[in-house]
Amino acid sequence: MSPAPARQLDDRALAVLATGGPALVLSSDAGGEPHATYSWAVAIDARSMRIAVDRGGRSSANLRRRGRGAIVVVGNGGLNLLVSGRVRQLPGLLQPEGSAPLEVWALAVDRVRDQAWPGVATSTLAYRWPAAQRAAMRRMERAVLAGLRVAEG
Repeated sequence: MSPAPARQLDDRALAVLATGGPALVLSSDAGGEPHATYSWAVAIDARSMRIAVDRGGRSSANLRRRGRGAIVVVGNGGLNLLVSGRVRQLPGLLQPEGSAPLEVWALAVDRVRDQAWPGVATSTLAYRWPAAQRAAMRRMERAVLAGLRVAEG
């Protein structure tokens, strides 16, 4: 039986997730069907994270409707976590060059479940861009993560 979920990020998770990185954003639609989208997330403190989703997309609509969401951290710093909580959209948009406009959402962490299997390592979720786009897309990623770190709300 797995341990009970924590109510906040522990020190190790906070240190890893404060740098930010790729994550799966989870939500559910009006009918309860699950939805996942690839995006980015940054831990602000042990009880607060920021996530980015496409402006006006399905994830945005689901988060707005339900008021709850989650992220899955895959392999970052050796962590495999399911982090969930209440969400609210923050004002403004991130508009990094090379990306569609992104909404910033605050996730108030109320549940952190360790998804690791003892003795099993996972590959870190990372985006691999085509060679011709790699430099520009890495700049875009850095801009998204920087914007998430300083988003007010």
